[in-house]
Amino acid sequence: MFKDLAKERLAKENLEEKVKELEKVISEYPDRMREATTEAVHKAIEEFKATKVKELEDKASDIASSTIIFNIFCEHLDFDFSILGEDVVELVQSWKEIQPKLGVTVRALPHELYFFFLE
Repeated sequence: MFKDLAKERLAKENLEEKVKELEKVISEYPDRMREATTEAVHKAIEEFKATKVKELEDKASDIASSTIIFNIFCEHLDFDFSILGEDVVELVQSWKEIQPKLGVTVRALPHELYFFFLE
């Protein structure tokens, strides 16, 4: 009987110790969750900066370059674009080719406003 009581007491002490450990883990869990969430958010932001922001900057740069080239094309119809590279020449050539198909002509107007006029 004493052996059974000793075993029960030991089992009860083990259970109490496990309960204390679980309470400790539970009390620490919100902090760990917050840390993990914060870390995941920072990682996602860094990944976004490394990929998407770079893509958006490149796209904005391409748009700005195309706008500048188009403005030169409109204002100086005889400009030699070959100095800017083959890609630019192809882009300008596509603009020249599409004008007749659309029935429009690009003309420069004062105040840097460019319009397409129907032919």
